[in-house]
Parts: sequence; C-alpha cells; structure tokens
Amino acid sequence: MSSNHVSSDLLIAPVQLNIYLGLFIYITGFIGSIGNLIVYRSRPLRVRACSIYLFWEALVDLIYLNSVLLTRILQKGFRISITSRSDVLCKIRQFVSSYGNQLVVTFLALATLDRILLAQRSTAYRRWGNRLDLTNKLVGAFSVVWILVLWHRLVWYSASNGSCVGQPGSYAYFDNLFGAIVTCLFPMILLTVLGVLIGRSIRNIIRQRTGLMTGISELATANQSVIQKVDAQLTIMILMQIFVAMVSFLPYAAQLLYSNITNGWSKSPLRVAWETVISEAISLQSYLLFSCSFYVTIISFRGFRQQLLRSLCVKKQQTVNLRNIHETAIDRQAKINANAHSTVSN
Repeated sequence: MSSNHVSSDLLIAPVQLNIYLGLFIYITGFIGSIGNLIVYRSRPLRVRACSIYLFWEALVDLIYLNSVLLTRILQKGFRISITSRSDVLCKIRQFVSSYGNQLVVTFLALATLDRILLAQRSTAYRRWGNRLDLTNKLVGAFSVVWILVLWHRLVWYSASNGSCVGQPGSYAYFDNLFGAIVTCLFPMILLTVLGVLIGRSIRNIIRQRTGLMTGISELATANQSVIQKVDAQLTIMILMQIFVAMVSFLPYAAQLLYSNITNGWSKSPLRVAWETVISEAISLQSYLLFSCSFYVTIISFRGFRQQLLRSLCVKKQQTVNLRNIHETAIDRQAKINANAHSTVSN
C-alpha cells in the first residue's frame, strides 16, 4: 500500500472509536460513579478517612465524565461543536480536564497514604491514620492548591479555527510539557512509590492478624479479626486502583512525549492517519482511571459488595450478637481454667 494512500476505513476509525468505545467507557463509568457515591456515603464506611477520600474521588469522576468525556464523544464522535465555538466552554473544559485528573490522583494517593499509616507498627504513625478532621481539611486544601497551579488554562486557552487550543508558541510548548510531566509522569512516580509501600503494608496487616490470634481473649480476637479483614480488603482494593491508574497514565504520557518530539517531522498521510487512530485509542484509554474504580472495588472488596446490596435494599443488614460471642468466650475460658485446675490437682 502506498504511503500516500489512506483507506476510508482508516480515516473514519477515530470517529468510530470515540462513538462506541467512548460511549462504553462513559456509560460504565457513570453507573460506577453513582454506585461508589451510594456506598461510600453509607454509615459503616463514612467513618473511615479512606472512604471519605474515595467518595470525593467518585464525585470528581462523575463530574469529569460528564464534562470532559461526554463533550469529547459529542465533538469527535458525533461532530457536534461545543467547546470549539465558545471561548468560555473551551477554557472551562480544558481546566476541568486537568483539574479533575489531578484531584483524582491526589485523593487516591491520600487514601493510599491513610492505609499505609494505619498498617504501621509505630503508634506515632498510626495516630495520623483515619483522622476524619484532617481528612476534610486536606480535601479542601488540595482542591485550592490545584486551582492555583492550573489557573493558566482558564486564561491562555481559546476557541480558534474550529478547535479549542492553547495560545500558539511558547505557551503551547509549555502546556504540552506540563501535561506530560505533571499530569502523567509525576502521578506515575508517586503512585508507584505508594504502591510499593502499600504492598509492604499488606504484609504487615497479615502479620498483625496472625499475632492477634494468640494471647488475647476470643471476644477481642473476633472484633480485631473483622477490623483487620476490612483493612486488608481496603488496602488490596487501593493497590488494584493504583494498577489501573498506571495502565491509564503510562501510554498517555508516552503519546504526549512522542507528539512533542515528532511535532515538526515530515510524515506521510498514511502515517498521520495511523498516528491519529492510535492517539485517539490511547486518549480514550486514559479515561479508564475515571470509570473503573467501582468495578475494581466490587472485585477486590467483599465489604463493598455487601454494603452495595444493603444500600440497594437487596440484602438485609446482618448484625453480630456480641453478647453471644462474649458468653461463648467466657464459657470456653471457664473450661480452660477448669482443665488447668484438674491437671494441677492430679
């Protein structure tokens, strides 16, 4: 095939990708975000700092999908001009696309850090975990910080020649480089480090659960076992979310760097067409970070599945009869003491 000849199927492929793949990601993400909001606001989970971070992450996911992905589908899939005709909508969408991305990564990182602190043996470190008062302050503080960092998109983006682009010249280069480093590479490095640390935390939780099985009463063991299981499931769930984030970020960062490096190169029409298809596929893949968290949680967190069924009134709330547990523990302890006395007497 000649490098100057481009088939019609290849030319229309980016449009089809945005329609079918884009709609699939949007619908599944929209349903998942609603599910996350329902569960993380439930009474058993909203008392945990980790769940508060994940609730705000789910809220940002929902806003992001409706303001960024949906407009992308309408523009690139159905050819409906939205941001390309209005400077205001152009600026808002470009700001929200970067702002939402940073908030999601930040809240995921804070939830991960909370899990890491709670798994530490040192009391001084564990004291900083599950601090609900500090949690709300950090959510507000980082929300303001990222506004101050990303305000430039509200100024130097505009609708021009049927597209929403940054101001040509030095700002366009800066914005592309900023997106590759701050939006992609930095989150990958941060989440990689936190992923290693939380992997160690999972091993610490397992050791703690093993240690708790000896030397304490049955009632304390039962209570601690439930708490430790929930903590372990939350930790594994966050580790899986970090993996999804890495899958979303790595190809997108590589694509941004490649675009910057090859921007001035001479390319054949066929190569340009294939690069457009690959670029669209990678860009859509980056939205997995905003649409997959619900399904990752469903798979890895049994307590989430149970709470979702209760919230949807499918499963009745199960209560633990602590009095029976306590009485059973006392009976068993009495039997142990009786056997000990009989042994001594013999």
